[in-house]
Order: sequence, then C-alpha cells, then structure tokens
Amino acid sequence: MDEESAQVFLPSRERCFERLRLARFGETVTCVHCESDNVVKRGTTGKDAQQHWCKECETYFNDLTNTIFGQHRFELEEMFYIIKEMRSEPTAQIARDLGRDYEAVLNFVHKVQDVSGEIDEFELYEVCEADEVYVTAGEKGIEDEDESPRERGLKKKGRGRFESDKPPVLTLVRRSDGRVRFLVCKNLQGTDEDIAEYGDGSVILCTDDYSIYDGIENKEGVDGHLAVTHSDTYVIGDAHTNTCENRHSFLRQWLAKFRGVSKHHLQKYLNFLALKLNSPEDWFEKLLCYNVSG
Repeated sequence: MDEESAQVFLPSRERCFERLRLARFGETVTCVHCESDNVVKRGTTGKDAQQHWCKECETYFNDLTNTIFGQHRFELEEMFYIIKEMRSEPTAQIARDLGRDYEAVLNFVHKVQDVSGEIDEFELYEVCEADEVYVTAGEKGIEDEDESPRERGLKKKGRGRFESDKPPVLTLVRRSDGRVRFLVCKNLQGTDEDIAEYGDGSVILCTDDYSIYDGIENKEGVDGHLAVTHSDTYVIGDAHTNTCENRHSFLRQWLAKFRGVSKHHLQKYLNFLALKLNSPEDWFEKLLCYNVSG
C-alpha cells in the first residue's frame, strides 16, 4: 500500500480470522468437505489462514476454503474493509482508500453482491405486497464508441424502460416479517409469472391497480388479489402497498450514495440491499459463512 492508503483504518488480520472462524465453525472447527470434527491444525497458508487436515476424509482445508475470500489476492482485512465500505461508498473511492486496482476491487464487490442474492431463499406466503418503482440507471462504466452524447431516459415521457435508462424494479414483500426481494426487469410484461414463481399457493397479493397485475389470482401460487386505486385512496383495510413504498424509500436513498449505477449491474446492488434489509443484525456473518461451493 502507498502512504496515503496506509492511513486507512483496517481491522487486525488476526481478529478478522477469528471472526471468520467463529461465523463458519463456532467453537469447534469441522471439515468443510465431510463435516467431521476429527481435524488437526497443519500450519498456515501464505495469507496467514490456519490450515487443517481432516483425518476422516484425508483432505486439507483452511479458513478461506469455499468462502467469498478464497480466490482473491487481497488480504483478509482489506476484504473486510471493502464489504463494510460498499454499504455507502462508491467502488472507485474504496479502491483509492486501499491503493488497490479499481477493476480488482470491483470484481470482489460484484462477487459479494452476487452471493448476497443467493444466501437466503425467498418465498411468498399469506399476505404479501408487490409494487413497481423506476430507477435511474444507465450505461455507467461503458464507453460510447462514437463518443456522442446519449439521449437520457429522464427526458422521455411515460413509464420507464430498461432501454431508456430507467429500468423498472419489481418489489416483492412478505408482510408477516417484511422480507423483500427486488427484481430488475427488462419490462413489466410477464410480471404475474415472476410473482407466481415465489408463491406457495396461500398468497393474498396486495398491489395497486396497474394492469400488469390483472388476473394474477388465477396463477398457480397465488390464492387471491387485492388492488387499490391510488387515485382514490392508498389503504382499504389490509389492501395497501405501504410496505413496498417503505422499501422504495430505502432503495432510492441507498442508490443515491453511489452517484450513478450501471443498469447492467443494478440487480447486484439490489441483491446486497435486500440482504441488509432482510438481515440487519447478521448480514455480515451470513456473508462470512456462506459456502460458495454450493
């Protein structure tokens, strides 16, 4: 690292490994291949990760094996820093802070974002909500070959479209516990099919009166449909999309911190946001112990 980046506060490597081991194994280290606890220590790796030998399946593994940290050249404390800072800082700023190559940091950020969407399965049941929001997201990071200015989506009338740099995001919320899933759409045709895929058959879906939700109660996975006409009212008993609107406020505020997000990577950013909203107390631990080997 250069002198400027050396001023960045990083947690100690030893404490990072301790936290990683506690999240992955608890008090007793078990083999990541066969789950046996008949393991012994066998030195450390070049990154100071503790290496273990499993007597049961006769294989080696270490603290980083099958984690999001295993295939990257950063030190563990740097990767901890990146994950913590990517909640609110643009990737370019994080790279400058660490004195690291931007593309390398970006690749790790994208890995974390992808994993965030895989950690927890999402299912709709009982009373749920669905609503759409349009996000300003263009071709950030992609050069225009003829260097001509592009027509901006914000200047176009009507509902947003992916092609006009204002992609629609379908927000699904399970009202019983507030868990959310964001789906970036090319367009909103087929929205009923997307929603039905998550339903368990007991879903009473609350939406606005947008025609994309018409007849959704006839889809397998959805049991009933309550629609509210927002030009008249926003709440009729249990029929409202207020929880979705709440999640949209988090979405807008959070994306604004990054001063522009590529529409091609928007789903990744929203995967990470959903993880934080769904698991506010333990989202970091879930990332630490996630097994990337599947």
